Order: sequence, then structure tokens, then C-alpha cells
Amino acid sequence: MTKEWFPVPVTVDCPGCGAQTRSAAIVVGPTALVSDAGFKPDDDLLSKPWKQLDGYALIEKLGGRTQNIERFILDRFHTSFVMVDGSLRSICQHCHDALPVDSMRAAAMNGFVRLGAQRLLINEGLLIFSSHVELTAFRSGTAIDEDRLPHPDYALMLICDAENRAGETGTIELWHSIARGDYALMIKGHAGQEMLRDGMSDNLASAVAVISDLGLVVTELHLARAASPFCSLARDLFIDALIDAGYGQETQE
Repeated sequence: MTKEWFPVPVTVDCPGCGAQTRSAAIVVGPTALVSDAGFKPDDDLLSKPWKQLDGYALIEKLGGRTQNIERFILDRFHTSFVMVDGSLRSICQHCHDALPVDSMRAAAMNGFVRLGAQRLLINEGLLIFSSHVELTAFRSGTAIDEDRLPHPDYALMLICDAENRAGETGTIELWHSIARGDYALMIKGHAGQEMLRDGMSDNLASAVAVISDLGLVVTELHLARAASPFCSLARDLFIDALIDAGYGQETQE
């Protein structure tokens, strides 16, 4: 799961039709979250912590839960990718056949290093999540220089009780940066251990979409500070975003 991924243009000879073709590959960044083999999102999300990739890696296979893969990759780069047997594949622009991974790997990895050094790659910054992924890691030390502004401190606004589809419980913390106008999510398991963090987004509809994409359901909201007008405002805005996403609301007196 990541919001740090880079489409890399690739030019190779298509083994199918023999023509030189333009296509693309996907490289994920160091902040990508990965889990052990056998991880089941619906059952394990609130019980098995994820860890950061801490390096760049080429996506060899991307399948499993595909809703946001189709939305953010296939629908936007439809001339470069196609779904084959439930897995994302690069395609030839001429014959439209899926390109073998072996024919793409060297060109994609070399292209990433070359274009990254020239700052010609764009981090799409949209959440992609796969329950079946195969990666080829770059050598340790591969880096892309980026001009980043230091992030100001975030304040905890809401603590939300949540459940996954297997009935396991946990909490979702909603944080907000007034300086940037951004929100961040922290998801914790039943025992309070941090399971994963989600990067910043500038609206609560995006935060609700992330929660839904992860298969979690918000069951109750709590203010981080009962007397804070900022927390109360965050609650009202978050409830509006949940209702827009189809949630019902029950109040307790």
C-alpha cells in the first residue's frame, strides 16, 4: 500500500509483433507499506502491523484487491496497462498484447534511475493497494532528490472506533495540520499498537475513501479534546464526509 509511486516510460521491442513499442512500468518508493506473504487484508489489517519498504522497487505483479488499481492506474494510463487474469500488465501500443515482465525489467529500472536523476518523474500521490504483489528491489542507496518543505506538527482531532470485515476492532485517529490544511490517518489495532499510517490529503472525502478502500468501517467517533472547538468542527466535517459516503448516523443522549 502506498501513495509514493512513479509511472516510468519504457521503450522495448515487443516479443509478440516485433515492433518497438512505448509502454510504462510502475516503481514504488521507500514509504510504501508491505506485509508478509499470506497477509489477508480483511482478516489481518488490525492485527498484523505493516512495515515500510525503505527503498525503491519495481512492481512485477499487482493484483488481488484491484478497485483503486483500476481507478488510479488503469483508467488513467489505459494505453500502457491492462488487467490480465486479475493482474496489472504493461501492453504493446501496436498489438496491445501484454508485455512479458522479463522484457521490461532492465529498461524500466534503468529508466527510473536515469529520469529520476534528472527529476523528470512524478510521484502520483494516490493510494494504490494490492493484496497480491511481487516486487524487485533496487540496490540499496538508490535515491531521488526532492525539494520537500518540512511538515509542521499535526494535532489529533478525532479518535474513531473501527471494525474490519472479519469483525476485528481497532481505532482510526484523524490528525490535522492547520498550517497546511492537510489531514492524516493513523490506524491502530485492538491493543493500541500502530498498524499503519496514511499520508496527507487535503479533504476529508479522501480520508473516508482510504478507510473504505482498506475495508474498515467507522462505528463511533470521539473528540480528542472535548472542550476544543477545532475538534468539534473536525467531527462535524468528518460526519458530513461519512454521510456523503453512505454512512448512517445515530446519536446518543
